[in-house]
Amino acid sequence: MTEHATAPTSSPDAGTDPLARLRAATAQLHAELDAGLPLARDRAGPRDYQQHLALLRTWVGLLRDGGARLALLDEEAVALDAELAECERVTGRRAPVVAMPAAAQPALQADGADWGLAYVLQGSRLGGQVLYKRLAQAMAPLRLGYLQGAGGATGARWKAFVAQLKTELADQPARTEAAVQAARQAFELLLACHRAMDGGTVAPARH
Repeated sequence: MTEHATAPTSSPDAGTDPLARLRAATAQLHAELDAGLPLARDRAGPRDYQQHLALLRTWVGLLRDGGARLALLDEEAVALDAELAECERVTGRRAPVVAMPAAAQPALQADGADWGLAYVLQGSRLGGQVLYKRLAQAMAPLRLGYLQGAGGATGARWKAFVAQLKTELADQPARTEAAVQAARQAFELLLACHRAMDGGTVAPARH
């Protein structure tokens, strides 16, 4: 899903560097996601991609319903809805809907939480570039527009985000901790969505 797990979990800067703290705090959760998400399956195909999109769309909706205020979530919802519609048009098949109840998530509302959520979402977009290169041929005739994201500009956007993150959270331990907790909550919520999908608590089609 993202690039976060590539970072060492025992960095000497993890106590003070906001990026290092986020990476260390979420590495295990990220690794668990990477091993279990639909696109991690052997010979993943178009149906797996649709499941992946449906999972992310449910997750984004739950984050917003839980009180997250990050504007990037609205952009993600629009992008995912468009890609789900495109997949349905090309394949003639609707994606499942993961059945998950909405609930307030206080960790997503704290001062600094938006930076943790942005870390997860921006990293996911960066990881999408890797997935696109690996899966583009197997997913034909789907174009994988969501995974392509901003194309070659994705890496530059990540670097700009990291620079801003470090500036905004420098010497602010309380806000950094809020970012860490929000990032962990986001990963845990996505894992819960994944378990719901694997457990069969899905509707047959997206309406």
